[in-house]
Amino acid sequence: GPSHGEVIITADGPCLVEMNCRAHGGDGNWRSLARALNGGYSQVEVTIDAYLDKQQFSTIPDTPCSPPKGSGQEVLLVSYSQGIVKSTPGFDVIRNLQSFVYMETN
Repeated sequence: GPSHGEVIITADGPCLVEMNCRAHGGDGNWRSLARALNGGYSQVEVTIDAYLDKQQFSTIPDTPCSPPKGSGQEVLLVSYSQGIVKSTPGFDVIRNLQSFVYMETN
């Protein structure tokens, strides 16, 4: 099944944050990126196919494609300041990018 791991690289070396038997979170907004990188599938589709569509599951390669078939990233913006956000200049530019998938602002 799916697995999820998080590591933070610190000045003292890597620090394991999480290793769990679950799919990556983020409301699934990363799935389109995963499908682009792997050639059309993510851990969500593969897990479902493992249980419900054995024929489709058998078409998944044993190892991910190399080099990846695409590139991209998930960006998390965090503010450590208190107050009320009055405007978000630039968000309209980001939303209009051809590669834009999803933005959560609350």
